[in-house]
Amino acid sequence: MPKRRYFLPLLIGLILFSLSRTGVLREEIIKSFSLSLLFPFQKAFSYVYGKIYSFFEDYLLLLDVKKENERLKRELERLKIENALLREEKREAERLRRLLEFKEAVKFKVVAARLIGESPDPQSKTFYIDKGSLDGIKKGMAVITPDGIVGKVLLTGPKSSLVLPIIERGASLSIMLEDSGAKGILEGQGGRCLLRYLPQEEPIREGERILTTGLDGVYPKGFLVGSVRRIIKRQGALFIEAEVEPSVRFDRLEEVMVIKER
Repeated sequence: MPKRRYFLPLLIGLILFSLSRTGVLREEIIKSFSLSLLFPFQKAFSYVYGKIYSFFEDYLLLLDVKKENERLKRELERLKIENALLREEKREAERLRRLLEFKEAVKFKVVAARLIGESPDPQSKTFYIDKGSLDGIKKGMAVITPDGIVGKVLLTGPKSSLVLPIIERGASLSIMLEDSGAKGILEGQGGRCLLRYLPQEEPIREGERILTTGLDGVYPKGFLVGSVRRIIKRQGALFIEAEVEPSVRFDRLEEVMVIKER
């Protein structure tokens, strides 16, 4: 009985030894042992690899998104510039159309000119235009736009001229109220205009339009100058004064016309 107890394990051992000698079981044993040994490391490696791969995948995606955002920003800036240029071209075309229509409507010989610069003196409102004596421009000629009176030529050069606008100190012109025809003098105040020497008994209202009289020898009669902004009445004064809003937007002025012959 004891001999039979050791016989079966011995037999199994011999069989396994024999198989291992042939290499069949040995290979399986080695594979099993290797898998058992490497499984925890393989699991950890797979986890770390997955995280690293996911990180770089997200990073590359972010780079692509950033590049696309930059491209879209550049495209948006380009479209903004193109839109601004188109709007400016449209405004310029509208201004030129109005100037052309105005030129055809007036009974005077005029020369179109473009503003090319301002006075270097910050206190001055004078500006330069790109037409001069070679274009027939002379000192004292009236400068106008479809919106109304701008001023007059102060100095001329061969290819440019200096213009004194009606809002500049020292500028003055003969004007009249559109409703009553009452006459006065408009004086520049350095950025604004003041109506002076209008008799107290003359009716005047805020918002009333002011026109040129043609009596000063510079500006033709009936051209729009501006409108009454605020009436100033002083006790005991002989004349009424009024602040005047010019009809011309001097801060947006780009093209003008010079009257060569009346």
